[in-house]
Amino acid sequence: MSASINIRPLRPEDHVQYRGIRNLVLWGTDDVREQMKDPLAHAVCNDNVYIGAFDEGSILQSAMAVEPYTIRMNGQDVKMGGIASVVTRPEARGMGIIRKIFDAAFRIMLENGQTFSYLFPFSHRYYHKFGYEVCSFNNHATIPVNQFGAYPFPKNFKQHEPDDDIAPFMEIYRTFTTSRNLSFVRDEKAWQNMLNRDPYKNHEFTYLNRDENGNANAYVLYCPVNKEGAAGAPWHRVSIKELCWTTPSGLHDIFGFFAKLSPEYDSVEWKLPCDINVHALFPDVASIGYTRNGGGMNRILDVVSALSTLSAPCGSGNLNLQITDAFWPGNSGTYTVEWEGSKLAACKTNSSNVDMATGIETLTQLVTGSLTTEECIYKKDTKIYSNHAQLLNLFPKQKLHMTEAF
Repeated sequence: MSASINIRPLRPEDHVQYRGIRNLVLWGTDDVREQMKDPLAHAVCNDNVYIGAFDEGSILQSAMAVEPYTIRMNGQDVKMGGIASVVTRPEARGMGIIRKIFDAAFRIMLENGQTFSYLFPFSHRYYHKFGYEVCSFNNHATIPVNQFGAYPFPKNFKQHEPDDDIAPFMEIYRTFTTSRNLSFVRDEKAWQNMLNRDPYKNHEFTYLNRDENGNANAYVLYCPVNKEGAAGAPWHRVSIKELCWTTPSGLHDIFGFFAKLSPEYDSVEWKLPCDINVHALFPDVASIGYTRNGGGMNRILDVVSALSTLSAPCGSGNLNLQITDAFWPGNSGTYTVEWEGSKLAACKTNSSNVDMATGIETLTQLVTGSLTTEECIYKKDTKIYSNHAQLLNLFPKQKLHMTEAF
């Protein structure tokens, strides 16, 4: 293949080629041969940006999608670029093409005011070289249904049907995610797509719980999972797709509902938030399966904007942070964060006095709240020189919530 590569956004007629590569490497099932007869008839029309690498013959060799989202970060709504469907033909690998596409993607995301970029990696090590770092973890619990028996069945619990009012779900989610970083800010279209589908066709069931005064305080969306056990016997589980609540009693009522599923299911799978200790909620700790592994990866694109999302610690103060960004050198340098009262500001400076030196990867973890100052001192890229206590206050541990997939 020619070494001459042209990086540019995909045109409408290019998307059939993109689907062809996805079929090749991601097991897609599009009828690409048929679509090639009229590529424009199968063009994509959405808000995503698609960036591709083309050879001299205008054959697409590699591409990715950048999907625009808004997420919660330290009490603010900020723009994020979601990286998805990254594909490269096998014969075009090892040529640095993805690096060139990321370079173009970063420029576009910055032009669009996106402070962060997020992705779900096939390899954490691979995307680390582009400055991405694990900022959320998959906390998976498998809970035997009989463990929910300690919670009474809810008194005001109703299955949601298409065209029912979605406002209670939106309000519960808003309350639940206000203080949880990485949570998506969903528009009404996203909610309609999530809730107003026929549960008897897609086998995703949604229930809304209300308290004794009729106030909605929790909801759950789940689906049944049937798999084959080690001995060849089938086992049946409930897989929670989303569970949000505004009060502890709301969560307890959801648990009480699961207790009634014991005739059909043996356990419940729950990807629980990082601030929930599942072993404190059920009596038989040994019966609960629990795993924690690396999830999605986040990355700061604009350091000043990212630091500006932080909440001001008590009193007043300032800190100088020396940041190294190997992939995007424009981010490298010293930044001053200063605050007084409830106001905080950040800017790039030329100060020679540095309180902490770290890489863009660790800074992303600190700003996201997945890592504290105490934890990051053991990382190879980090050195704390002074004002340890202020750094602790500037970068506290945060609640995280990332359930979307893209």
